[in-house]
Amino acid sequence: MTLFRLFDIDVRVHWSFLLILAWGAFIYGAGPAGPLMGAIYGILIILLLFLCVTLHEFGHALVAQHFGINVPHITLLPIGGVASLERMPDQPLHEFLIAIAGPLVNFVIALLVFPLLLLTGNLPTLTLSNAATILSGSQTPTVTTLLLFLFYANLALGIFNLLPAFPMDGGRVLRAVLAFGISYVDATRIAVFVGRIMAVLFALWGIINRDIFFLLIAFFVYVGGGSEQEAVESKAVLRNLKAREALTESAVNLYTSERVDRAVDLIMNSYQTDYPVLDLAGRFTGVLTRARLIYALKEIGSDARIVEVMVPADDVPTCSASQDLSEVWEIMIRGGGRVVAVMEGHKFLGLLTIDDITEVFQVYGAKLAGDHRTPPTTGTSGSSARQQSEGLDV
Repeated sequence: MTLFRLFDIDVRVHWSFLLILAWGAFIYGAGPAGPLMGAIYGILIILLLFLCVTLHEFGHALVAQHFGINVPHITLLPIGGVASLERMPDQPLHEFLIAIAGPLVNFVIALLVFPLLLLTGNLPTLTLSNAATILSGSQTPTVTTLLLFLFYANLALGIFNLLPAFPMDGGRVLRAVLAFGISYVDATRIAVFVGRIMAVLFALWGIINRDIFFLLIAFFVYVGGGSEQEAVESKAVLRNLKAREALTESAVNLYTSERVDRAVDLIMNSYQTDYPVLDLAGRFTGVLTRARLIYALKEIGSDARIVEVMVPADDVPTCSASQDLSEVWEIMIRGGGRVVAVMEGHKFLGLLTIDDITEVFQVYGAKLAGDHRTPPTTGTSGSSARQQSEGLDV
């Protein structure tokens, strides 16, 4: 569900967020304020906490936008927030600044709350036991305890997110720092290794203290880090291949004058599932995708003309033959489709699909493994559709 839109970014909340509100009402309702006032205070505490989480995510998002990276939405979950970046930055410095911006927002909030605490005459005692008491919900609801909660909560959010548990903020900071001196792939491998050590520590803490929150974070860090490492390594392979190398010479073209039953005959007798459509002059006019073909068969019939159901050329993303496949993959992801037309000026060279790129990657990756070589890498970043966009902040 979308709550609001700010700076061209949708702020969404997952339905399970209601569970954390209920949890807050239950915990604080059992405190000294009584069931009703305690529950109201607990809900207020959770809402303010997630306001801070939202500001944290906007810290990441606005810095990312400054570097030209689109951020479609921010999603709030019971265990934190996720800012969805369409791609990771191209330079380690940019990733460092984007990653550290979120925790810095929390430290700024704590700094702004501090003078208000001075006015109340209640200076916070910076000890773990005092922070645990304030955050546990065992205090009577007052303005002072609310300010103390905000102070300690933001300090905790900032510090915890800076732990080197990739792909959390601290892990991304670690990878960015390492990437100044070594390849991006190697930096990712080290960051993932450190992150998995942290995941084990989180899990042990969660087991010892019976804290499901730390168990969930441990699972996210362990799985998320491995997925992003695989994606970064995959992109390192694709970066060494050009679009022209993935074109299938035996690919069949369709023509605007033909009917859908022609594509049915082809798809039943070959592995090709997406067909470029040309006019009688040989100009590229669109693509008949598998999804459009199925739609035509269900809704219109096999006598439908291909030109009536194809994806028009203007709606098909394009690339040049000299672009590397990692860039082509990102074009597909940004466009939300599975095909890209390879062009040389106005000349159509062929169609690339996700299946083509996957097949080339598998073959080339197997060749590298057989040669016992590692693909050359650079200091630039990249990953798959979801991994490049998301890192959980808690």
